[in-house]
Amino acid sequence: MTTALVVGTNTYASLAEATTYLGDLIGADSWAFLDPDTQNKALLTAFKLLERQQWQGEAVGSVDWPRTGVLDCAGDPVSALTVPGDLSTAQIELAYAVTVDNSLVAKTTTADNTKRLQAGSASIEFFNTDGSDNFQSTRFPSNVMELIRCFLTSAVGNTGGAESFGTECPETFSPDGYSRNQPF
Repeated sequence: MTTALVVGTNTYASLAEATTYLGDLIGADSWAFLDPDTQNKALLTAFKLLERQQWQGEAVGSVDWPRTGVLDCAGDPVSALTVPGDLSTAQIELAYAVTVDNSLVAKTTTADNTKRLQAGSASIEFFNTDGSDNFQSTRFPSNVMELIRCFLTSAVGNTGGAESFGTECPETFSPDGYSRNQPF
């Protein structure tokens, strides 16, 4: 038997909230076919994964949220009395994602580590590890990161970049222009 969900203790969203939210989404129909025990486990797992993050501010209780000293994406203070709605939604989205791909629990990033692909004489080599041009890799799927990014201590996550060696000191280049950001 799964531990009972208690909002504010081991979950930010109730099972009823998750079922209502996911029931309104295209592509999330499989949630309705999961038994309530599995749905509870998914919400508990998502909660535990979110509790491992480095959030802005200071927790006011025994769990990470609510918190003091947190700003939202617009730079406005977040109430220290409630859990932001985006965080509850992120937990639901993450719970669903875990039921679809339970390897998310053990992953440290959603980035694809493919550096080079080749078929015959044609090949593609990526500069950064995830093959994108934004230099961001995260622990969670993008729909979850969109909801929690502003509340994390580092709003952009891992920004990647490049470093060159062979000189007296390593040269680090910023991902937005590859300009040197250290003195010679």
